[in-house]
Amino acid sequence: MIIPEKNPFTYAYGYRFRGTGISGTIPNGTTDNLDYKLTEDRMINAVHLMLNNHVWADTVKFQVIDIDNILGYGANTVLDEFASNWNVDPALCSQSPEVIQYPARVVKDLYIRIVYVSTGGVDVDIKANLYLHKVPT
Repeated sequence: MIIPEKNPFTYAYGYRFRGTGISGTIPNGTTDNLDYKLTEDRMINAVHLMLNNHVWADTVKFQVIDIDNILGYGANTVLDEFASNWNVDPALCSQSPEVIQYPARVVKDLYIRIVYVSTGGVDVDIKANLYLHKVPT
């Protein structure tokens, strides 16, 4: 029996926040990927981007990809693209995270990919905080 006043996660419905940060540099004038491999099943409901040296025409995509062919559809299969041609605000280093009210499940050994399109003349530094949650058992 769980005693509510002694359980700090009483109303979490079994989920546990397991956010993680990733970072990289996108060469100027290129399209490049920033990948994160999941080592356990996770739920995701937001990505928070922080950018440096980005410009007006830069965009991003957020994808779930099977790089290693674990599902049998072929290596590098894009399984879902949950934001396409997403515009970045060049006036802000910290882009506003869009938190979705429902989480999406991403299974172990798949990757969350950020595809960044750099259109400026300087390399773009990118940091992303992934709002990941441990799946209830």
